[in-house]
Amino acid sequence: MELFQVDDDSLLFISPAITDWGPLSCHAIDTVIDLDGDIDSGVPTCPNQCLYIYFPIFDDDLPNLEKLQALGILGASLVSSGHRVLSHCGMGYNRSALVAGIILHKLGMSGTDVVRRIQERRPGALYNECFAAYLESLR
Repeated sequence: MELFQVDDDSLLFISPAITDWGPLSCHAIDTVIDLDGDIDSGVPTCPNQCLYIYFPIFDDDLPNLEKLQALGILGASLVSSGHRVLSHCGMGYNRSALVAGIILHKLGMSGTDVVRRIQERRPGALYNECFAAYLESLR
């Protein structure tokens, strides 16, 4: 499993499905936003170790925008506080990039810059035109 850093401070990552929690430990990731259909196996259960957010969405239309924006606010708040956040989905191209893009926007990037950044850091990301267009529309 490969992690793709999408910010400049090593605090925000995207990835495909988690098959090994080792890389997350190596990067000290303490927050996981899971957008895939199944809850990940091996989620850490030690108190105060990992914030695990399960919000399965489809890779076609946009999900509920209020919840999506709330995830962005939460993720940006955690990143701003120095927490390391991973947004992941099945393949790590669209759903994870959408949520990471919202987080980057909440951290101050324009939508156009968000799409460019994510596509530079994760080749092939945001091929879902609906997700890319939504992010680009953010001012």
